[in-house]
Amino acid sequence: MKKTLLVALLGLMTMMSALAADTDPVTMTITLKNGTTVTYNASNMDSVRYVGGQFGDNGAIGMKIYLTGQSHSVDYLYSQITNVTYDTTPVVTSDIFTRVTSASQLVAGKRYIIVYESTPVAMGAISSTNTKYGLSVPESGNFAYTDGVVQLTEGTGVKVLTLGGSDGAWTLSMDGALLNHTGTANTLSTGAENNTWTITIDDNGDAVIQNVTDSEYYIMYNKTSGQERFSCYKNTQQPIRLYVEDDGSAASVVATPTFSPGGGTYTSAQTVTISTTTSGATIYYTTNGSTPTTNSTAYTGAITVSANMTIKAIAVKDGVSSTVATASYIISTGGNNNVNANWNIAGSGIPQSKGDPTFTNQSTDDYAWRLEYPHINTASGNQRVVKSVSTYGIVYSIEWDNNKIANRWSCYTMCSKNNASNVDRTNKFYTDGAVTVSPANSYTNSSTYSRGHLCPSADRLATEDQNKLTFYMTNMQPQYSAHNSGLWSTLEGYVRTKWQPTNNTDTLYVVKAATIENVTLNNTTSSGIITTTTDGSGQTLLVPKYFYMAFLYYEKSTGDYKAFALWTEHLNANNPSAATVISNRISIDELERRTGIDFFCNLPDDIEATVEATATYWDNSSNN
Repeated sequence: MKKTLLVALLGLMTMMSALAADTDPVTMTITLKNGTTVTYNASNMDSVRYVGGQFGDNGAIGMKIYLTGQSHSVDYLYSQITNVTYDTTPVVTSDIFTRVTSASQLVAGKRYIIVYESTPVAMGAISSTNTKYGLSVPESGNFAYTDGVVQLTEGTGVKVLTLGGSDGAWTLSMDGALLNHTGTANTLSTGAENNTWTITIDDNGDAVIQNVTDSEYYIMYNKTSGQERFSCYKNTQQPIRLYVEDDGSAASVVATPTFSPGGGTYTSAQTVTISTTTSGATIYYTTNGSTPTTNSTAYTGAITVSANMTIKAIAVKDGVSSTVATASYIISTGGNNNVNANWNIAGSGIPQSKGDPTFTNQSTDDYAWRLEYPHINTASGNQRVVKSVSTYGIVYSIEWDNNKIANRWSCYTMCSKNNASNVDRTNKFYTDGAVTVSPANSYTNSSTYSRGHLCPSADRLATEDQNKLTFYMTNMQPQYSAHNSGLWSTLEGYVRTKWQPTNNTDTLYVVKAATIENVTLNNTTSSGIITTTTDGSGQTLLVPKYFYMAFLYYEKSTGDYKAFALWTEHLNANNPSAATVISNRISIDELERRTGIDFFCNLPDDIEATVEATATYWDNSSNN
């Protein structure tokens, strides 16, 4: 067992509720622009969630700190903050595993992990929703991989297996249950069955783990996009390797690098140096937010930071890597770092929208203060586009990713004015000249994928011009036809029927989207893409793994905002039922955890924190 320094504040993370008596408490100190300094200790923090990334990351918005015994989080926008520092004094256990290269390293009672090195990923828990495979846990700050050595730290998600039995009849136990293959399918599960395995190490160093009872089946890795998993296969998938917990013979753990000056907000360019206290270690770093490896840039001298940048670094010696160090720098010449900026409402309350304003020739971002807008992503290649008509104002707004050729979200309002039903569906699809790269107006695999509206045609039937705008291909995502005409259509119809604008609740704010980035479910991050398809001109389009809707409305009688979200897996079938999706609706906080997007960010912080914590349904008595 090895030990190293670690600051574990990455994404959604459960803090240590109690620390060893011989360590100082973990602290996080926040310095606000008004001069106030606030310090939080692990002893009174349940968790920390970053919305859009940590302080200084591209697209980062803020943090939510959940205190022990408190029902609501303490929220900070990064636009309020000058600096965030973490105390790195505490010691957290860290396990070193080295690659198994011969059968002599297979010893009953020792602990092992299973790794697919090419990505790299390690095997996590058996899927809780489909107990047929081991979850794929990618390398992160808590799972550091260097050729021949894996270092695991607190919160990694990687499962450690204990070897039992003897040569020719090994057992592998996970959390006290035996790893099994049963039946004739690609099934890997845990239970009390006494499954045994043969384990050999071939000339390539790959571990060949073969089931004794069903000898056709081997534990392998499936790298197919959307199906990344460890399971049992018949010699058709990727080879794996075993790593054994180090018995003390590996090199001493390498100290995590430190940065000078530390990350924070600066008014001029900074000269940043990186160092480690481990003599003879080589430092590798990245400046694009990716996890560094020995293939990354080797540190040879100071780095000039003249624009917003996140630097990540590791130190490596004798094949052993430190944990990843991160420092984020904001070079600010003044102004508000919150991208949406609350430009029209900062300090003046909440905008009320009883009808959309008539479109003018102002720039698109002049509308970013509106309540339906999520936080804007300013990455290169992203565009915001407003679709509007003179009679009824804004039809919907989108954020478009020209690099992925994909819609990031469509947002719009529903009210009695813009939801009038006066015309029929136009049903003619258009490429969109308002973006740099638009899909063609058809899909190659039209028998499989529908052009699935986000802002629905059926919600924009006031005039023919209004309806036409919903048929731009930038308002579409490739959807399985069964999903689009089944579950998705049913959910849209349900919302259309159940939402009844009244004098008390006149406007519904809506965001609809699909996943084109990684998704975090049950603290496990995986791809948000199932596969790809092509449009009529041969451009590659992403097929999302999940679709979702987010809703917000204001109830005048109580003076409260209420919000919830609907989340559905994108299946090539009309399943699950709409009733199941609605009954399992989620909070906006949970939607933000899954997607990394900050929704309804233009609400004042205190209201946003309250309204996003629970999935509060609209209160009309007929809505059930």
